[in-house]
Amino acid sequence: MAKKAEQNTLSNNRQGLTFEQKTIVDDSLLPSADELAKLDEVSKDIIPWIMARTEKEQDARIKFNEDRMRLSEKDLDFSHKYNTAALIMAFLIVLLFLASSFYLIISGKEVIGTIFAGGTIVGIMSYFLNSRKKQ
Repeated sequence: MAKKAEQNTLSNNRQGLTFEQKTIVDDSLLPSADELAKLDEVSKDIIPWIMARTEKEQDARIKFNEDRMRLSEKDLDFSHKYNTAALIMAFLIVLLFLASSFYLIISGKEVIGTIFAGGTIVGIMSYFLNSRKKQ
């Protein structure tokens, strides 16, 4: 039962032509009192019918909003779990790489182990800094 009214204005000023458009949307579930009075003159059964339809529409809107909120909550929960799992996996990968570089250093390959460890740390830091910039 949404009613929409548009008003367009065209004006000429110093900067040139200006077009202004105003849109008014009345999303009321019930018609105005004047409309209800006119409808009551047509049929006495129409007001209870309109009231019943209005209640059904209101219930449908409430259910739609509840479903939307539930879906949004599920999405937020999934996003949180995904980010937590990603952080844990990144931490485990860093530990694995640092343990490998430690093994290389202990084995006598100090240069390769140091480069491997430094590259791992720099790579992880740049990844996290770039991911923060995207958000």
